[in-house]
Amino acid sequence: MKRASIVREKKYYELVEQLKDRTQDVTFSATKALSLLMLFSRYLVNYTNVESVNDINEECAKHYFNYLMKNHKRLGINLTDIKRSMHLISGLLDVDVNHYLKDFSLSNVTLWMTQER
Repeated sequence: MKRASIVREKKYYELVEQLKDRTQDVTFSATKALSLLMLFSRYLVNYTNVESVNDINEECAKHYFNYLMKNHKRLGINLTDIKRSMHLISGLLDVDVNHYLKDFSLSNVTLWMTQER
């Protein structure tokens, strides 16, 4: 493995651990929460210059949520996973993401149609 790959992998595991340490009780399975945190960590390592959880701001979180919406098919996640991810990450990082997707009362069809416009 190349040195850059090793460094990114190390940073990935550090971010996952930092996020896990901040995770409190979740309303869904711990396994699902961990997989969402791992996906977020992969995004941070591959697309940002974030070195630790303290470096993550609202703008970074918003970019991540847009990334999820645009790449949900490639990532193999559904709208419920995206909503859970938003809820989990905004709670972990104390960032306020005023996004219509956080509203669990909206139907999935309405949200997908809104996103496609």
